[in-house]
Parts: sequence; C-alpha cells; structure tokens
Amino acid sequence: MIREILLELKNISKAVHGLAGSKVRILDKVSLQINKPAQAGQIISLLSASSQELTTLLKILSAVEKPSEGEVILSGKAYNKPEGKIAFIPSNPSSFPWLNVKQNVEFALNTVEDTGSKVSEAILLTGLESYEEHFPDDNSLGFRFRISLARAIAAGPEIILLDEPLKNLHGETKKEIFNLIKDVAQKINVTFIIASTNISDSILLSDRIILMKRHPGRLADTIDIDKSKDVNVHSDYYNSVKTEIDKLLLSYENVPLK
Repeated sequence: MIREILLELKNISKAVHGLAGSKVRILDKVSLQINKPAQAGQIISLLSASSQELTTLLKILSAVEKPSEGEVILSGKAYNKPEGKIAFIPSNPSSFPWLNVKQNVEFALNTVEDTGSKVSEAILLTGLESYEEHFPDDNSLGFRFRISLARAIAAGPEIILLDEPLKNLHGETKKEIFNLIKDVAQKINVTFIIASTNISDSILLSDRIILMKRHPGRLADTIDIDKSKDVNVHSDYYNSVKTEIDKLLLSYENVPLK
C-alpha cells in the first residue's frame, strides 16, 4: 500500500552571521520525507552529537525560524508560517504561573468549534485531569511539559516537535514523561519528531531514528527500530542497535563530509 506523504523537507539550509561578519552554516541541504502513519501515531527521533543543529531544524520545521534556503512541505502545501499544524515544544517547556492548568491549555488556541471538548480531551490524554484548577509550579519540568503537550494536542496538530524532552528529567519523572509520549502516540494519529543527543532514549522511544552529522548539520543514516524485538537496555537487540549507532556517529567525526 502506498503511504501518503506527511512531511517533506527540500534542501533546507541555514547560515548565520559569525565573528567578523563571517557566515556560519548550521544546516546544509537537509532533505527528508516522512509518510503519514497508517493507524496510530509514530515517533521519529533526530539524533546527533550536537544539539544546535537539531534545535535549529525543529524551529524551521515549525516555521518559528526561516531557512536560508529550501522549503518545508506539509501534506502537499508549503508550511512557512506558524499555523498550529506543526507544534513545537522547546527543551524548557513553558507555562504561565498566573493561569491555572485549563487556562494554560486554552492559551493561544484559535476560536474554533468545540474548543471545550478539545481542551478536555487533551487534559485527559496528558494525565492532567483533576488538576484543571491547579496553578503550575515553574520548577516542575514534568508538569510544565504535560501542560505544553496538552496545549499542542488541543490545537489539533499533525506533527508535534519535541526538543530533547527528556534531557533535564530524572528518575520517576523521566520515566513518566517517556511513557506519556509513547502513550499519546498510540492513542492519537499524530507524528512526534524528537530532537535528541541521547542514544539510549532514542532507541527505547522511537519507531525510527534519523542520524545527523554536525558542523554543518546534514542527515545521514536511518535506522528503523524493530518493535517485534525485545527493546530494553539488557536485550541483545538493543545492544546491537546501540553499537551500530555508536559506530556511525563516531565515523561522522572522523570522516570529512562529502
């Protein structure tokens, strides 16, 4: 069966001004095609040894930042301004401490029919039910992430971009957010694209991992995770995938870009 294309990147490049007026190339001719998920959602990780290129690419995908060259195509149409169809959650997710959870989720939503049920569904999906009137603590990264994810879900996006969502989380909170992302991907037809510098998290969380070279950022190899295998940190399959990724990332550092 031919799958419909969800997202296409066409030769995305990004250069910024460096010292003494020089130009520094952050991304170089990044091209990618992602199909729509067949039934449930999907989780795709962009994995690199450097976070700068990853964050820049996510900002361009969400139209928060413009590329120097190239274009982003979503469901066959150019996506060049924020319209809610691609949601972006930064590595430090935001919430407004003067608004309660429900008001935070409603914030910046367009006035659309049935907004109330969309907000309620998003709150339920992210485990925030019974916390609707609660005012968030800005020190709680896990709680802030749930609010940001609920806000993104309520807007009805086709893609949710996560910039290293697990990087600053530890212990039980990290485990909860890890499971939350997987659970949401199974329950709604949305594609998660996650920027990560953590090999282990990427293997355990993703359906597909796309490796990126750095300085400048270029997409390199793609690894599909076989979900029929036992994917845990003690399994032979996990160790074989991790070894393969380790070797590839190391080769990018030692071999000049062609």
